[in-house]
Amino acid sequence: MLATMLLYRRSTIRWLLIEAVQRAWRRHEVIVPLYRRLAARAPDEQRESLLLQMAERERRHQLRYERMLSRLRAPLPRGVNLFDRLWLWLLPRCGPDLALRWAAWAERRDTRAILEAAMLLRSILRGR
Repeated sequence: MLATMLLYRRSTIRWLLIEAVQRAWRRHEVIVPLYRRLAARAPDEQRESLLLQMAERERRHQLRYERMLSRLRAPLPRGVNLFDRLWLWLLPRCGPDLALRWAAWAERRDTRAILEAAMLLRSILRGR
């Protein structure tokens, strides 16, 4: 009975981890093009260059999430949904300050969710 409960708990937390990583990957499907759109609207070359560098850095984060999903034997999420498309349309129109704050907030939230799920999973695996 205890072994069954531990297995159920472990698989549930593993699912939470996969869901958090998939959400972070999907969020980057918005963040990367968002930075590129902001770069296209930048008032000078220096800001454009900085935003393009940020887009590239976020693309590398997304690749890291892809590797995590591969190690977890989980699929990549399906493309961008309607809600994400709305964000991608709306945020560049709200100005770079708000758009960048949203992206930073989303990344912090996703990172926290991944770390919490990973720590829970680790604690269960150690508690065997």
